[in-house]
Amino acid sequence: MVGKGKLPVESEDAQKLRFQVELEFVQCLANPNYLHSQRGYFKDAAFVNYLKYLLYWKEPEYAKYLKFPMCLYFLDLLQYEHFRREILWDGCNAFSNK
Repeated sequence: MVGKGKLPVESEDAQKLRFQVELEFVQCLANPNYLHSQRGYFKDAAFVNYLKYLLYWKEPEYAKYLKFPMCLYFLDLLQYEHFRREILWDGCNAFSNK
């Protein structure tokens, strides 16, 4: 049921699916090649807000599920517009792969 000004309540299955999808996505951020391929998204304000939302993965109760904790470093960097612009540059991508 949805009340005025309230969000619909997610089912338990929907919550589990969202957790798995967000976990997988956040871990993809540890791969510089993945970041480099996200050309159009880093200019999208909604996507940038989504990256800000994902900062909850830094909390210990969520971070314990990460297999690639380096992804949190990149998640932090992606909060900065300058980094989002630079990661698209081929030279930056080549450097981050070394």
